[in-house]
Amino acid sequence: MRILIDTNILIELEDNRVITESFAKFYRIAITNECEILYHPKAIPMDVSRDKNTERKKIIISKLNKYQSLQDYAKPTVEFTSKFKNQKINDEIDNKQLFQLKKRFVDFFVTQDNGIHKNATKLNLSNKVLTIEQALKFLEDQFTFKIPSHPILREHSIREIETKFNSSFFDSLREDYGEVQFNNWLQKCVTKNRKCYSLIVEDNLQAILIYNIEKVEDHQLPKIFEKALKICTLKVDDTAFGIKLGELFLNKMFELCINRKIKYLYLTVYEKQEHLIKLLETFGFYRNEFKNSQGLIEIQMIKCLDKSKIAISKNVISAHPFYLNGSDIKKYVIPIRPNFYGSLFKDGKLRPPTLFDKAPDSINEIQGNTILKAYISNSKNQKPTKGDILFFYSSKVNQVIEPFGILESIEIVNDFDKLWNIVRKKTVFTETELRNWLEEKKELHVITFRLIAYLKKNISLQKIKEIDSFKNKIQTITELKEIDYIKLKNEGYFDKRYIIN
Repeated sequence: MRILIDTNILIELEDNRVITESFAKFYRIAITNECEILYHPKAIPMDVSRDKNTERKKIIISKLNKYQSLQDYAKPTVEFTSKFKNQKINDEIDNKQLFQLKKRFVDFFVTQDNGIHKNATKLNLSNKVLTIEQALKFLEDQFTFKIPSHPILREHSIREIETKFNSSFFDSLREDYGEVQFNNWLQKCVTKNRKCYSLIVEDNLQAILIYNIEKVEDHQLPKIFEKALKICTLKVDDTAFGIKLGELFLNKMFELCINRKIKYLYLTVYEKQEHLIKLLETFGFYRNEFKNSQGLIEIQMIKCLDKSKIAISKNVISAHPFYLNGSDIKKYVIPIRPNFYGSLFKDGKLRPPTLFDKAPDSINEIQGNTILKAYISNSKNQKPTKGDILFFYSSKVNQVIEPFGILESIEIVNDFDKLWNIVRKKTVFTETELRNWLEEKKELHVITFRLIAYLKKNISLQKIKEIDSFKNKIQTITELKEIDYIKLKNEGYFDKRYIIN
């Protein structure tokens, strides 16, 4: 990205005084992300030379070499300059810089000059001529990203758990890869400051996922010519097996890739890891066999997260976390009580982390870890069908809509064994609670769905009251009419990154 800066920006960056936070952050984000910060050699030097403050002028000119001079710039045409005042030297300087944007020799022009902003509006370039605050926001939106979180997990540097490297937790990996080789690899992770997600209970490591972003020359994935995120190690202790950490880790990696605009995710597995391979294939990973450095056959499981390459005609689990939202797909809102909501949707904004998240009771709320979840009620509404979009409304206390997902199955069940087989490890209800409920009601309405994400902004009670679809106050499963869905979509409630157009 090529960013042209005006004299007023340069002075703020280089004057002999304390730099303001917005200017400092703008420069830091731009440089960190390899943006070119340019100045016009026939504009800024001329402008600075007219400064009556001799000391400041000397400082600014001496620091110009810190920035790149715009090479092979365009000379404004008579047709261009005739549109604006060109009576003073200032006007001439402004027009020289603005013309580079008009010619697309630069991507953005950052200035605090109101006159230039007015001229940009005349040229329909106001979205490319930015104040420092606008430029900072644009760069933050482009290059900063949120680290996905979950109450029972912690994202941190591998260096923080170096003291646990000798624990028996890693023994199975030492057996697979060789003790010396694996220990050396762990130290390499420390040196390179690799990041990981971990679950530590009572100071014991229970699960870990170490990841790394790799360039093409590092991953060498077949027919993939851009960076990819590698899950270097994914290990769950036997004591934590069965609490669906595999699904939880995968969902966090999907989210991380989308946040960082990484279009491929992969990991290597052995054929014996049948359970893991089955899980990965369910969520759309494909296989590529290769021979490792020890001469053993390993399998690369690769997931494409480039939604432009995902061709689907209906919402299927292999495309997760992406989905279709056309008019042929129905949308429904489902109410859920706050006490159940906090257990089912643990990483939502409505449920802040607590000190008890890593206590056994909280960790064993398995339904909070899963991608696939279950909603059970005594409703008789069977209008929703597989592939429909479900929004969940936290009733009573919060009274907002926050998470959304895709319906996988829906049926009325009157047999407990069948019910428990469908919802086990996906529901907030215990086996005893469900048995008693089924005995009382004789049959229950069971919906399984997969959680996609959370809305960009929650739909508040005030907004809900304005929506025609919700005249029944969302006391039961309620269809969101297409016209209301489109209004919400246009108002920016839904994250377009997950939507396949």
